[in-house]
Amino acid sequence: MTTSPRRPAGSASLLVCFVLTLAGCSGASGPAPAPAAAPAKKLGAITLGEKPAFPLKAHLESADIAAGKYKAAEFIDFGADLFHTPFNGLDGVGVAVGPGGIKVNRFAPIGPTGPAAQTCGECHNTPFPSSAGLAHSSVSRDPDADGKGPFNARSATSLYGDGIIQMLAEEMTEALQALRDEAAAAAKAAPGTPVMRDLVANGTKFGSIAATAAANGAVTFDVSKVQGVDPDLVIRPMDWKGDVTNLRTFSAVVSMRAMGMQPEEMVWRVPASVKNPDLDGDGVVRELSVGDVTAMTIYMAALETPTEFSRLAALGHVQSPTSEQTSLVEKGRAAFLSAGCGTCHTPEMHLGHTKFEEPTARGNGNYYDHTIAAHDPNYDPKRPFTIDVLTDGYEPRLEADPKGGATVRLYGDLKRHAMGRLLADPTGPSDTITSDLAPLKWDGKPVMIPADTFLTPELWGVGNTGPWLHDNRAGTLKEAVLLHGEDAPPAVGQPGRSEAQESRDAFKALAPADQDALIAFLTSLRTFALPRKDTE
Repeated sequence: MTTSPRRPAGSASLLVCFVLTLAGCSGASGPAPAPAAAPAKKLGAITLGEKPAFPLKAHLESADIAAGKYKAAEFIDFGADLFHTPFNGLDGVGVAVGPGGIKVNRFAPIGPTGPAAQTCGECHNTPFPSSAGLAHSSVSRDPDADGKGPFNARSATSLYGDGIIQMLAEEMTEALQALRDEAAAAAKAAPGTPVMRDLVANGTKFGSIAATAAANGAVTFDVSKVQGVDPDLVIRPMDWKGDVTNLRTFSAVVSMRAMGMQPEEMVWRVPASVKNPDLDGDGVVRELSVGDVTAMTIYMAALETPTEFSRLAALGHVQSPTSEQTSLVEKGRAAFLSAGCGTCHTPEMHLGHTKFEEPTARGNGNYYDHTIAAHDPNYDPKRPFTIDVLTDGYEPRLEADPKGGATVRLYGDLKRHAMGRLLADPTGPSDTITSDLAPLKWDGKPVMIPADTFLTPELWGVGNTGPWLHDNRAGTLKEAVLLHGEDAPPAVGQPGRSEAQESRDAFKALAPADQDALIAFLTSLRTFALPRKDTE
């Protein structure tokens, strides 16, 4: 984004005199002086030849990060550069050898999916850099990896506020697992008697868990009534299905799958890499270091916090709403709550700690990648890179709570819900992965997420990030609301019925003016960024 050059001193009076002369002002004593010539624009130099596009002097190393070599602002800038740089073949972007050793064109999609991008910001770019993406940035996922349909369509989510969401997930995981451990301790005191605990974290209800202890003290858990979270009670707040644990996993996996920029931490997971570290056959190894991915993770955690336009106005970023706009939004907010939308799209939660860490031991260690640590001892949760999202992130930032921590106005609950047969993935159930990028198993069996089940998306920036829903099928917010159910749904308690059916029907039953007000309220929840390095 560019700004207009400043006028030279005194040019305002010259301009006034010039205008008065044109108007026939008799006070002008002579011809107006000609406007000062604009300074010559400095032309950029052209560099001939080819070189890597990698934006830093060298790869970032975990040893330097753990030693505290970098300041927050500097490190965030490193992450921004890595996120927004269009890499080229000398950097290793793209794939030359596909599965089974098949040679492919560098940017030819393998199956229906990428790699087809050269930069993260190529997909996450609308309405601001690093936020969401337009319809053309959608991808089609191939769960069977055979290049044959059906495929699961996915839109590019906004990354704004995701660091805050991960921190909420860490705290809520600790709360849920504490309740599980409390049930286990009580069960040991009364062997053979099931002990049940309701699972509630930050106001979100996740069903209940029961613990039973044998005479030898061994405890088993009945998770049949656990709802909206995996049986290990780890909240995975990333991706549409809630199947990705943290921002780092998202960054590393998408770098590999969407761009063919292979992070070394991904290569380490393949036994064949010992003899051939160039798994994608493009002639480049160590395309992204552990430190590089850490920087991109910190950058994403530092991104703006979506907020309501009234707060943007109070902060001086946009014009203040008129009284009519304020009344319309408040009318819509009331309709939103009365229709039951706030049951899942919880207006606000409290965050106890505001320092984002990478790597982190929070969440009882469930947000930490042990595979990386096995190869890189400096990837150490005791020596993480830390930013405080209240002070170190981009503005607008999170709201501090006077009693400590922060208030997060997310309009979400970090819980999975069945959304009905109309929105179900055509490929059926999908798996979920741990922070070590391993499929989650329970009682020796893979944990599967039903085809119609999705994580509640936070609405805090929904007003200007369309199209909407996981596959971009909704061209308007009203369409998105109405697709939360159907006109002739299955009966209550029957498979294929959306948990949001009643709220959807309540919205449809509203008078047109009230529907419009509710949509106006949703459009007041804004994704917003001030000009910064990666927007100029």
